[in-house]
Amino acid sequence: MDVDEAIAPLEPGYDALLARVVEVLEADARVRALWLSGSVGRGAADAGSDLDLVVTVVSPAGFTDPTVWAVLDPVITTPIPGLPGCFAFTTREGLRVDVVLETPADVAGSPYSRRVRVFDRDGLEPPSPDVAGEGPDLERMQAIVTEFHRQAAIFPAAVVAREDWLLGQSAVHHYRTMLYDLFVEANQPLPVMGVKQWSSRLNDGQREVLRALVPPAAEREPVTAAMVAVAAAIAEHGRAALEAAGGVWPDDVSEAIGAYWARHGLVWPAAPPDLLPGRLR
Repeated sequence: MDVDEAIAPLEPGYDALLARVVEVLEADARVRALWLSGSVGRGAADAGSDLDLVVTVVSPAGFTDPTVWAVLDPVITTPIPGLPGCFAFTTREGLRVDVVLETPADVAGSPYSRRVRVFDRDGLEPPSPDVAGEGPDLERMQAIVTEFHRQAAIFPAAVVAREDWLLGQSAVHHYRTMLYDLFVEANQPLPVMGVKQWSSRLNDGQREVLRALVPPAAEREPVTAAMVAVAAAIAEHGRAALEAAGGVWPDDVSEAIGAYWARHGLVWPAAPPDLLPGRLR
C-alpha cells in the first residue's frame, strides 16, 4: 500500500499536513525514515481516524522538545504516557497527529509492525506484521464477569442508600461498557481496525442490545430501572457470550448478590426467580 492510498480515507487536510512534515523531515539528515502507523498503517483508517507517525532518528536527543514539531502548528500538545519524547498533537485545523520516535536499532523489534513507508534512507526492515489472536480471551471474559458481580454488590449501599444518582449514572455506563467488552472479546479474532472504530467490533444483534440500554437521568427511578436493565442484559447476553466461549457463569455468586439486592428491596435480574422480590420499590 502506498502513502496516497493509505491516507485517502482520512478527512481533508491530512494530505497537505503530511506533505509539510515530509518536506521538513527529509531536509534533516538526523531523520533516517518516516512511517505511517496506527489505523492508517494497518489499512483500517476511515474519516474518523487520526494520523500516527513513527519517526526513525539517529538519536532522540534534539527531538524530545515538542517545539521541534512546529510544522504541525499544534494548539494542543500532550505527552504520550510511557513514551518519552513522543506526543499527541491537535493542530489549529483540528487534525490529530501522534508522533512516536525510534532509532534505527529499534526498528526490527518495534511493536509497530504494521506500517507504511513514507521515506527510508537506509532500507530498514520492520518486523513482520503481528498475527491476530485465535479466539476469545476466556480469562479476560471471566474477569469482566467477576468485576460485574463485585460492583453489583456496591450499588445498593453506595448509590441507592446514599441517593447518589450521579454516581448511579456513571455505574450504569460502566456496566454497559462491561457488556460491550464481553461482546468484543467473544467476537475475537476480529479484522484489523482502529481503536476508535467502536461499533465495527459488534454484530447487529449486539449493537441492538447496547442501543436499548439508554443512559438514565440522575434520579432514583431512572437510575434504578436502568441498572436493572443493564444487569439483565449482562445476565442474558453477557452470560451467553461467556458460555459460548467456553466459560462458566458463577451462579453461586449471582445468587448471593441477588439475595443482597433483595434485602435492599431491589430486583436482581441475574438471580434465580425465587429470589426476586417481583418489582423495584
